[in-house]
This record gives sequence, structure tokens and C-alpha cells, in this order.
Amino acid sequence: MVDQDVKEAREKIGEGGIVIFTTETAYGIAADATDPKAVEKVYKAKHRPYSKGLTTIVDSLETAKKYAEITEKEEKIIEELMPGPLTLVTEKTEKVPENLNEDFAFRISPSEVSSELASEGPITATSANISGQETSYSVKDISEELLEKVDHVIDAGKLDPSPTSTIAEVDSDEVVIHREGPIKKQELEKLL
Repeated sequence: MVDQDVKEAREKIGEGGIVIFTTETAYGIAADATDPKAVEKVYKAKHRPYSKGLTTIVDSLETAKKYAEITEKEEKIIEELMPGPLTLVTEKTEKVPENLNEDFAFRISPSEVSSELASEGPITATSANISGQETSYSVKDISEELLEKVDHVIDAGKLDPSPTSTIAEVDSDEVVIHREGPIKKQELEKLL
């Protein structure tokens, strides 16, 4: 049984809206990552420069394969370490809008809410804050300016702060770390 709050949020995402939701680490902003207009709303709401791009959450490896050109090595990493605190930067397919990112950066989240919202397709997974501000662990942490721009808020109370995911890329036989996190470079290299 899907929580009514989550169901409503999923409907808003389906209509091209943006919602605040909970991930396993912090509050985030979810929108349909395949809809350029919805992606644009996220950038504007956060005052985020386009050069930074947006990461996504998908519900499964099968979904990821529709939007990313996944190599055998990347697939092995996904199977071993996802769901978990890893965002993998991969080559995107033509299904990914230009304004999302120059690549397709995704993770499979252990969060039930995230998985449910991503069940219809990839969602944006950027933090629920104005670009450059602190990460939000409760709705009270989120600026009024941002709250006024979203179509729905899932309030799950105060979350226990936890580190953001490692962002990594596999470039032929080399692992490139774009953001340090719980999963270390050596752990990824062992899987190559």
C-alpha cells in the first residue's frame, strides 16, 4: 500500500511538477528527469548553475539501462554496491534531456520513498536547498523561497544526518572520484 503522501507526490511529478522528498541521506528535490521543462524548474528553484548538472535516482538496473550506456564493468559495480551510497556517472542515451547533465549520473536508493517516486522513471536527486546553502535534514531547514516553488512536500520529520553518496566514474580501467563519500576509490577498483 503506497502512502497517500507519496502517491500525491508521484502524481505531481507525472504532471511535470517538482516535489520535496526524503532520500536515505537528506531531503531532496524530485522531478521527472526525462522532462526538460521539469528539469528546468529544478535549476530555477535552486538557483543552480547549469554547469553543475543534476544527478538522478532510478528504481533498478533495468531502468538505468534505458537511460545510460552501461558497460560490463559498470554493471558489476551496480550489482555489488547498489542500492547504496554510490552515484555512478555514465554515458547517457538519447532519452536523457540535454539540460539534465552532459552524462547520466544515477544511484539506486535504499529509501522506500525514493524508489516509489522513481517507479515511473528517473527522478532528479538534488538536495532540497538553494545552491550553495546547507543540506536540509528537515523541512524546517528548507528556505521559504524554495518551499514556495515546489508543488508538494513529503515531510518525514527530522532525518539523521548521513554523508552524501560517492560520485564516481569508470573511465576504461580507471576510477575517477567526482565527490568523496562512504564508498572509497579502492573499493571500486577491486571490482574492475
